[in-house]
Amino acid sequence: MVGCGVRVRFWEDDWSRGGVLKEVFPRLFNLSRKQNHNISSFTGSDGFPLSWDFGFRRNLNELEIAEAARLLDLLEGVRLITSRLDKRRWKLDPSGLFSCHSLCSHIQNSGEGEIFSPYTQIWKAKIPPKVKIFVWQAVLGKLNTGDTLQRRYPYLCLSPHWCALCNKAGETVDHLLLHCPFSLKLWETLLKEVNTVWVIPEGCFELFSIRFDALGRGKKAKFLWGSLMQAVVWNLCLERNRRIFEDYKGVGVVELWDRVKFWAALWASTSLAFKDVPYPTIMRNLLAVVS
Repeated sequence: MVGCGVRVRFWEDDWSRGGVLKEVFPRLFNLSRKQNHNISSFTGSDGFPLSWDFGFRRNLNELEIAEAARLLDLLEGVRLITSRLDKRRWKLDPSGLFSCHSLCSHIQNSGEGEIFSPYTQIWKAKIPPKVKIFVWQAVLGKLNTGDTLQRRYPYLCLSPHWCALCNKAGETVDHLLLHCPFSLKLWETLLKEVNTVWVIPEGCFELFSIRFDALGRGKKAKFLWGSLMQAVVWNLCLERNRRIFEDYKGVGVVELWDRVKFWAALWASTSLAFKDVPYPTIMRNLLAVVS
């Protein structure tokens, strides 16, 4: 939104009703000596109508004169107000302010792109933000596992570099959280608890991209399933870190599963869907509380 024209670039910013001027008039843009200048440098007066100086390097030919005439017609009605500051306005929201909701709605409605597929299962789960951020990093492959650290520091020999949960393979995000024999047993325990079977996904991205209806399709089922999935990832990483950084031999799958149920039930119980259900009740029977 143009005020005094000091902070808005004439050619490169999207301020005119015709769009970005360097894209609409590329020939004139290439001829101008003021390619990176602001709007106020193109006019020497604050009156109305404005007198424009485009700073062309040479005289224009017939075709370029026609384009310049179109440009002047587009600029007709533009005014600079020295007492008003230039402002940026977000076009996708009536308030003019940026919001993630308006951007997502624009992408979905216009078909210009796809929402990152694990988005819903991670960010809409009713769990602490630090857990969501951690799981998001895992899906993106950004955790500091052995393979990531080795790529980051290629001249540093990491020891040990193998998985702390199984000691049988190199440590990657997908191995640690999904393909490790210890991790697989934990996932199988979860699926057995909810009477579901699956084919092992290729990695964490695929795991959180698939929408399981293991507990059903209701609101309670979605909240609890999201809590369970992220509780598994969270507790696997906590177990891994304790084994590496503390004098700790680790626990078995059964005890770790109890921890998963505890945290998942506690997180789910804080949502409105489970406001009248205490977390011990959720822990005792996952299927019963969502039926």
